[in-house]
Amino acid sequence: MSEFPLIPAVIVAFSVTTAFMFALRPLAHSAGLVDRPGGRKFHVGEVPIIGGVAMFAGIFAGLSLIPGSISLVVPLLLASFLLVVIGVLDDKFALSASVRIAIQIAAVLIMYYGSGFRLTDIGDPFGTGVIGLGPFSLIFTTVVSLTVINAYNLIDGADGLAGSLALVALLAISAVGGYADPSTAVALTVAAVVVGFLLFNFPVTWNRPVRAFMGDAGSTFLGFTILWITLGASQGADRLVSPVICLWFASVPIYDLLTCFARRAVAGKSPFKPGRDHFHHLLNRGSSHVRRTIVVLTALQFFYAGIGLAGHFAAVPDWLMFAGWSVLGLTQRPIIRKTAAYKRWLRWRRRPRRRMSATAR
Repeated sequence: MSEFPLIPAVIVAFSVTTAFMFALRPLAHSAGLVDRPGGRKFHVGEVPIIGGVAMFAGIFAGLSLIPGSISLVVPLLLASFLLVVIGVLDDKFALSASVRIAIQIAAVLIMYYGSGFRLTDIGDPFGTGVIGLGPFSLIFTTVVSLTVINAYNLIDGADGLAGSLALVALLAISAVGGYADPSTAVALTVAAVVVGFLLFNFPVTWNRPVRAFMGDAGSTFLGFTILWITLGASQGADRLVSPVICLWFASVPIYDLLTCFARRAVAGKSPFKPGRDHFHHLLNRGSSHVRRTIVVLTALQFFYAGIGLAGHFAAVPDWLMFAGWSVLGLTQRPIIRKTAAYKRWLRWRRRPRRRMSATAR
């Protein structure tokens, strides 16, 4: 993989993704694979849910240019294909959580046994030395995988949000690996796919006629791909980065999932049922436009990824990086709430004020 043709792969991945985004639109409408407004959904009109399939096609085309790496690429594409298929079915028929989790576990097992990508240690988060997982590797790999996959799935509640956060994580991994590393090559290829999708999903005026969603097929597939690349970069004797540092690259989605699950568990609710308690919901209630919500959360993720990269290149001890990450996680929801309150205050200050009548004066 050292001879990975990076630039051609990036161009091909981007081009195939955008081509599929256009080509799949009429098929999505005829097959009823569209998202309709109503209930918890406030978008306008029927929006095709084609992002997952288009991004998979782009990654398949880009990674096919890797010479001599069939043993690694085939398991990734097979597991990803499984997630995309079940995601499309879920977008169409709303499958139960148990079915989705079962398929996600199957994808993790393909990764674990098919490619050898797995969690063998978690670094040194407590200052006691590197903690190896030994016979518990499969359990930890599965739990961490499901967490990352569903973190990106659950935060996909606003146009452009999941894609933007995924793009930050992929760029951060690329910065760690450097230009010639295989992890960087794969990460940048996936990043090109995400950019191709965001042209149709980021909330701007000019893409309204071709607007599209990634759906569960896209969000679970993206989360799994980021996990795959991260495990390849953070495990083994030749690791590029500590697993603790990698937490910073996906902080916002993971914080969102953990805080929502904890709040629902305390309230006696199922953590798997949909709700309006995610970070983007809190910010949406304080803003008049979803674009501002995306900017705030993406800026936060850039900031956290920057901390992770700074800690990596400065060789900051794992225990200190993990302590900082944990403290931020505990305070993240209050930070989001205060940000939303501040944005509401700004809206109140900027609203037009009626002049008092002469009688009132």
